[in-house]
Amino acid sequence: MRALVLVVLLVACSSKQGGTTNGSGGGGGTNEPPATGCDGAKKKVGDLYRAEAIANKEKPERVEESVADNTQMVMNECVKSPDKVVDCINRAATAKDLEKQCLAPLDEEGTEGEALRK
Repeated sequence: MRALVLVVLLVACSSKQGGTTNGSGGGGGTNEPPATGCDGAKKKVGDLYRAEAIANKEKPERVEESVADNTQMVMNECVKSPDKVVDCINRAATAKDLEKQCLAPLDEEGTEGEALRK
């Protein structure tokens, strides 16, 4: 099952970057249109974090919790600047790409914590 999720994710991501619908074989029907709005991007964000958790061999009981936490972090950022973040999510191929290119970096003290106090 894990391998299937990873294969589907890789096919979906590679077809978005390739610009053709005949991309790398296999996944028939996995081409999804680019997400619109934060809610529309949520599935891709979850898929990216799930693939990362599986690749990092996280304990199965931790995967869904990790995916939910990380997805919520991205959705919180998305509502601040939806057009910019969703466009970036559509271009991201991995969770690391997503965090590096689409999210505001946290400082040593944690910008997220500071924003919650205000």
